[in-house]
Amino acid sequence: MSRGRPSSSLAQALALPTAFALAALACEPKAGVSEPASADRASAASATQPGEQGASDFASETRSPEPGADDAPLSRELDAACKSPDRGIARAAQRLAGLKAIGQSSLDAGEVSLALRAAGAPYVWPHAWTLEGKPNALGNAAQLMTTWQASFADGGERRCGVGSAEHEDGSVTLAVVAIDALADLQPLPTRARIGAWLDVNATLLVSVSEAKVVVLGPRGAPHPVPTSLDGPHVRARFHADRAGAWLVQVLASVAGGPRPVLEAAVYVGVEPPKSLEESPAPGELATDSREPAASLFEMVNRARAGEGLRPLVLNATLTHLATEHANAMRAARHTAHDTGDGDLNARLARAGLQLSAGENVAHAASTALAHRVLWASPSHRQNLLNASFDSIGIGVALDEDGSAWVCEEFAVLR
Repeated sequence: MSRGRPSSSLAQALALPTAFALAALACEPKAGVSEPASADRASAASATQPGEQGASDFASETRSPEPGADDAPLSRELDAACKSPDRGIARAAQRLAGLKAIGQSSLDAGEVSLALRAAGAPYVWPHAWTLEGKPNALGNAAQLMTTWQASFADGGERRCGVGSAEHEDGSVTLAVVAIDALADLQPLPTRARIGAWLDVNATLLVSVSEAKVVVLGPRGAPHPVPTSLDGPHVRARFHADRAGAWLVQVLASVAGGPRPVLEAAVYVGVEPPKSLEESPAPGELATDSREPAASLFEMVNRARAGEGLRPLVLNATLTHLATEHANAMRAARHTAHDTGDGDLNARLARAGLQLSAGENVAHAASTALAHRVLWASPSHRQNLLNASFDSIGIGVALDEDGSAWVCEEFAVLR
């Protein structure tokens, strides 16, 4: 998939939550909405067995790189197909292989993000690949992995991690996660006390024109914190002034435009979640079994009400555009702002609209999980909680496996 046209300023940089096949993208509001860089995601893997990896197994810190490989024979063979095996990525891959081995065939973006954050790996835009079979039938795994890796390139230094898990019948699931690193993070604790000041120190691996650190607290919209850029070094400090889960992103303007280059979770005054189910988003329980789009509309407005914002009005034209794009993503089998039907600007223009607008798109196992993934991402939550927006259109295209392709169109119409 070719990349779109990123916006030219970090003030409008857009974030991608970490994901395998199930992803989410956001376009932020501005006079003319340009689409962000986006990445294809390979087939999804899964996570560790419930109860075997919980809050106590969260890494004590998030950092990179962690050079090194597993000594298991299958892992050695696959690690050889990666120039820079990374133990942090391998821990995430191991968690994913574990759930696959116990029968969790589908995976949403939030589960993958939790695996990476639990592993203390700050990488973004991961690609993943899985393979299952009897050990004696996996002899060509390294060759298949090499072919798969050649199918994508996000710039930066290629790093990989391999995980494996056995099934009851003796077969094996292999999970491989690969990323192209554009930056490294010095140790940042995953747990902190309320009121702590935390330092973010990153080293860029590529030339950038601008960089900033954005923090997403337990509630409210994301906000940038004062950031210095000295050569390849990015430094910032933020105040963890309330209990809950915090997300820290380092954004940089690279050759292809602004994009996230690092991401870390910090749990302030609370323990990390044992599973994705422990972290529902505000409004998520507002489900309506009769119609997925109606449920999502209610979730959005309840989340806004919790922040003291006025509800959005459902607009028929925006809903039509959102539904068309959700169907287009389902047909194209990937999440993007342009799947061949035009970016948001083009689609609005065809509808005779020229206005300030934003767009969230996602693919997840359900509309509730799509809402959770969007809420957990800085750029998506910025759209959800934008006080200027007064109208919304929501499209949901259900897939054969029950998963939901979601498109939310936000606009100022009134």
